[in-house]
Amino acid sequence: MEILLYILFTLALNVDSFCTGLTYGAKSIKVPPLSLLIISLISMVSIAMSMAVGRLLAAHIPASLAYRLGSILLLLIGLWILFQTIREKQVKSYRLREHPIAKTVEIRLRPFGLVIQILKEPARADFDSSGVISPREALVLGTALAVDAFIAGSAVSLLGFSILITAPAVGLGHFLLASLGIAFGRSISTGLVGRQLTALPGCILILLGLLRIC
Repeated sequence: MEILLYILFTLALNVDSFCTGLTYGAKSIKVPPLSLLIISLISMVSIAMSMAVGRLLAAHIPASLAYRLGSILLLLIGLWILFQTIREKQVKSYRLREHPIAKTVEIRLRPFGLVIQILKEPARADFDSSGVISPREALVLGTALAVDAFIAGSAVSLLGFSILITAPAVGLGHFLLASLGIAFGRSISTGLVGRQLTALPGCILILLGLLRIC
């Protein structure tokens, strides 16, 4: 059961990475292994730092309260992601109606995810349009993708998740899912898949919160 919880949490934090990989594969944007490794290491460090913060908090409150607080935080994060997903779809639909041919560059930082849209392409960080994600661009993208891991990491730390297991699992999960996304993106349509996966992280975090709070 514990292993399943670690897997679900890793998946929740790396769905965005998979979707980003789909975009890169579809656009034939290359992500060298070094760039993938940089992004994965940033994710791992972010999770470790956030879980350390959670441990500090847990040390100053009763264990039962820490457990409940962690569960509630996961539920709130999941609900907020679902709310943001619905809201973004509504905003996108409105903009397409009002400005069907407008070309915009937009960077929006939401509490649990960075959405980068360039010419309506999600999660794109090839800023110099070279067709390759350089190590410098990987630092920017990795930092962006790691934002949504911070509060969630603190929450699972309150639930007793191990830093030594969680952080490497998230880093490895990012590397593997991003690589799979790139591979699949070269041969399938990313639009439908991306839309289907948008709400998945929120659903998984809600499930984790419910499993722990019951």
